[in-house]
Amino acid sequence: MTVHIHISGQVQGVGFRPFIYRLAVQKNLKGWVSNGNDGVHAEVSGTPEEIESFYHNILWQKPVLAKITRSSYKEVHEKNFQNFEIRESDKNTQPNLLLTPDVAMCAECRREIHNKKDRRYAYPFTTCTNCGVRYSIIEALPYDRENTSMKNFIQCTDCQLEYNNPLDRRYFSQTNSCALCGVDMKLYEAHSDTYIFENILQKVVEFWKEGKIVAIKNLGGYLLTCDATNADTINQLRKRKKRPCKPFALMYPSVEILEKDVILHSEGLKFLQSPESPIVLLETKDKMESGIAKQAIAPHLSFLGVMLPHSPLFSLLLADFEQAIIATSGNLSNSPIIFEDDKAITDLSTVADYILTHNRSICVPQDDSVASFNYFDNQPIILRRARGLAPTFIQKDLKVSEQTILAMGAMMKSSFALAHQKNVYISQYLGDLESYETQENYKLVLTHFLKLFKTKPEKIIIDKHPDYFSTQFGKELAENEGIEIKEVQHHLAHFAAVLAENNLIASPENEAILGIIWDGTGLGEDGNIWGGEFFVFDNQCFHRVSHFPYFPMIARDKMPKEPRISALCSFGNIENIKQVLETKFTKTEWQVYQNLISKPKVQTSSIGRLFDATASLLGILDKASYEGEAAMLIENVAFRYYKKISIFELSILESLNLPLEAILQEIVQDWQAKKDIGFIALKFHYLLVHQIKKISQQLNIKKIAFSGGVFQNALLVMLIKKYLQDFDLYFHKQLSPNDENIAFGQIILSSFI
Repeated sequence: MTVHIHISGQVQGVGFRPFIYRLAVQKNLKGWVSNGNDGVHAEVSGTPEEIESFYHNILWQKPVLAKITRSSYKEVHEKNFQNFEIRESDKNTQPNLLLTPDVAMCAECRREIHNKKDRRYAYPFTTCTNCGVRYSIIEALPYDRENTSMKNFIQCTDCQLEYNNPLDRRYFSQTNSCALCGVDMKLYEAHSDTYIFENILQKVVEFWKEGKIVAIKNLGGYLLTCDATNADTINQLRKRKKRPCKPFALMYPSVEILEKDVILHSEGLKFLQSPESPIVLLETKDKMESGIAKQAIAPHLSFLGVMLPHSPLFSLLLADFEQAIIATSGNLSNSPIIFEDDKAITDLSTVADYILTHNRSICVPQDDSVASFNYFDNQPIILRRARGLAPTFIQKDLKVSEQTILAMGAMMKSSFALAHQKNVYISQYLGDLESYETQENYKLVLTHFLKLFKTKPEKIIIDKHPDYFSTQFGKELAENEGIEIKEVQHHLAHFAAVLAENNLIASPENEAILGIIWDGTGLGEDGNIWGGEFFVFDNQCFHRVSHFPYFPMIARDKMPKEPRISALCSFGNIENIKQVLETKFTKTEWQVYQNLISKPKVQTSSIGRLFDATASLLGILDKASYEGEAAMLIENVAFRYYKKISIFELSILESLNLPLEAILQEIVQDWQAKKDIGFIALKFHYLLVHQIKKISQQLNIKKIAFSGGVFQNALLVMLIKKYLQDFDLYFHKQLSPNDENIAFGQIILSSFI
């Protein structure tokens, strides 16, 4: 008999065709395999038993990077094949497959570039079918070399032999190259037309040792790098980049050196060494031994954002340098990562002393992904979903519309999502859509997506907030193209996202689910700014059942940037506090803000602003230099206290169960009693956990789902998991709890509106 096999999912650019070829040859089966715009297709002849075994071997022994979403085989007219072959890709159908993200260098390639006897020794762009760039260099589908920015690199004889040999791991490796036929580098001096083209890697290491800042073209854009032990250089980088306090990411040359500075648990190590290879937030040791300038890197924080070399270029550089470097996004303040060479040479010359570029173009820019872990069960919390993670989204049993739906996402932590041919694609983190450059980058990536899939949306979903750029751009697209458009409330999108990610939207169990949706801002149905919300999903309906008490929201965009304003709006009416808060403002500011508070146009229930307010009251931060700084600092203060807390004090905290409106009064009383700010900060976290428990018990609901930027707080998540173990708890897994998941929630809600 002869059957046609169809495999869908993340199956291109991962060595699936040579895998099937080798399996067929091993089993002495005849037929063919080919890439199509909807996955991998194969036809094979054999006995029913042979075909059944072959099919199951494909599913269970698939390549490491492959992710299968659907598979099938059906009998076709019997054919007499002479052998088994790999055929040219079928490019005549509309693309219907998952995009493979950029993945970290594999162990085999790592060994080769550090082996002096290997022909790829010290070649910084070594890849194979198991690793390397994918998404960032794709110009069209299917994923073939001529459809990538590798198309202009003609392979040498040795590379071509590898590429044509089905038994070689570089068979049909679209990025295959070597020093003879591959990518060339240039090292420019800032503000100069001269460049270095010999001994470049050695020169970069020398520049680091001399205290220089070097911009380096990475997989999805440029990184700004320097010696992590040189505080003067790091502070110079802060000054040039206009980034006074926000922590920098570090890249360590090895696990052995990393372990000198951080507490490295098995789950963190596994994620660091995974194909995704993100930046991971890890707790620092009391005594750090590598010599890094900790205070200059992550001021006042007990954590470092660290990664291991994920590309051959950085693996070679760090092996020579032998200590950690700063590796932060190559951009100017509040702008997207720079990925175009000309722009890097002009714009990054104001920040870097030298710029290392190369001639493999980046089609789609993306930052490094970032993750942390909650301290209860060491489950990852995705903080930024980008290189290595996006745009793949695979959710088993997810039911989405057959329509092509474009969801525009939110304003902060923006991303968009596309539902197309029953697949869901979620873009990488695209930044905060406040600047013109970020808006243009959002448009560029969205246009690229629609071009790749040769499609036009049939429906567009937007946030209800009329001032969001994503909302305005969605309306513009809909009007210009005559596309149906729908609005979705921000926090409902959060709730829908976490429900769908946990397969709770179409759950056969007719059981109510409580949604705890806490964040900084989102326009509510009543015109106020929500952010401390309690929803219920029951019988396929969403209900807002409670919220934190409203307090005035004033000064528009200044309030999230100045925690002192949140403190004034939330604590300002409590006895004996006004005089203390007044010292945080000038006389003019005080008068203006008092007038605004007396007749507020908008109110808010935001937990994000309550974190800000508490941080300001406790003297932790009055004016933020980056988004979320106050929340990060108060979490850090609370975590430090939690680490040293006594059993007696812990029992006191666990007994708290205050009514909702008494939380602020309790914090003030502790502050007036001059209790340790760590105690008060931790108590604030506990109070929030108890409010969740109280509402759940009042509603008699056992299932609770969490979404919103507040749940990036690893300490809060840990306390929830530790003290609410009697409940069924659901958190995001693949997606970040912040506004990056809004677009996915909009896709899910499109079937409800």
